[in-house]
Amino acid sequence: MTSPVRVYCDMTTMEGGWTAIQKRVDGSVRFNRTWTEYKNGFGYPEQNVWGGNDIIHQLTKERNSSLYVSITLHNGTTLYEMYDTFSISDERAKYKLFLAGPATGTLGERMINPGSSKRKLSGMYFTTRDRDNDKYDINCATLSETRGGWWFNACTYTFLNAPWYPAKWKRPWYPAVTIDSRIVRTMMLVKRQ
Repeated sequence: MTSPVRVYCDMTTMEGGWTAIQKRVDGSVRFNRTWTEYKNGFGYPEQNVWGGNDIIHQLTKERNSSLYVSITLHNGTTLYEMYDTFSISDERAKYKLFLAGPATGTLGERMINPGSSKRKLSGMYFTTRDRDNDKYDINCATLSETRGGWWFNACTYTFLNAPWYPAKWKRPWYPAVTIDSRIVRTMMLVKRQ
């Protein structure tokens, strides 16, 4: 990648220096997209954005990077989880997710050790509505409650790209955030160590 890319930089969270790879503040940008759209990225950095899997790979391929995930609820509460090590592979390897701890925060660690091998996301390939790379017998990205791209296993209990409220978003981050929790913002931030 040789051309510059506009990104949202967070200079306040956990001492700053973060680049947003995912951010959602409302439902104005749909996340039920194709493989190519997730590859290239879409949306607007200041509001709703997926940074692009090629860009995420470039940001995380050469050095250890940390991942900070946050969900802000309508009552103003922000829950977060921070993972020490995060990267994704390139497109040839289907943007495979590499995630390691220790993980700390208030959301609860649900991506590495979710309590079931069928829910573990580290080591999973990226899936979109037109590329089924998950381990479920149906494409998880096409189910009504999970329409959107993600690193699905046998679907998931952690998923930040689902249809936005008032649609039913069953398990954004189970059990801390469930269908009854009104989300007003999500963010996935990356910082090189």
